[in-house]
Amino acid sequence: MLRHAVRADLPAIVDTWVDAFHTDPYFRWIAPDDETYVAFARDWLSLIASLCFERGHTYVTDNAAIAWVPPDVAVAGPSDFEKARGIIANHAGETRAEEAVSAILTARGHAVNEPHWTLQYVGVRSADRSSGLGSAIVKIGLATADRDGLLCGLTSTNKKNLPFYARLGFTMAAEVKLPGTDHALRPMVRPAHGHR
Repeated sequence: MLRHAVRADLPAIVDTWVDAFHTDPYFRWIAPDDETYVAFARDWLSLIASLCFERGHTYVTDNAAIAWVPPDVAVAGPSDFEKARGIIANHAGETRAEEAVSAILTARGHAVNEPHWTLQYVGVRSADRSSGLGSAIVKIGLATADRDGLLCGLTSTNKKNLPFYARLGFTMAAEVKLPGTDHALRPMVRPAHGHR
């Protein structure tokens, strides 16, 4: 049962996301080996979970977590970007931190320019993948956006997830290649459905 997260849920949300993103190409570009991945992902996702909890709408089940950022709210300010950059630099070095932040900022440059909901992260524990849970919890947020006649945006970090988002009505706005790899960040957008 999906419910609004409380502060005590933050560690469980981070654990869920660390498991869910274990093979994500963007995360593995930053932290290729398992040990580095877990340490980096825990630090990175703790920051994101905290920012989303304070500024967005975070929901949790026993085996999934999703964070939405509402219209006209920025999930991160300049000082948050510095913290994020520091986390990457600490785990992957200064060069990778510069490359990663540059890719993020370039992807953000393709974001929707009008009020919209942002799907920051959705993650389902690996044992529960392909169960329909991810789609079900995303659709709850999409229904809110549809009711209000608002666009939704996200940035996909994994090419394998593009069909999942396409089925939900998202289309790719751009591809931001990650240096030294075939992987990319892919900003996506979805218009409101059924709004009159």
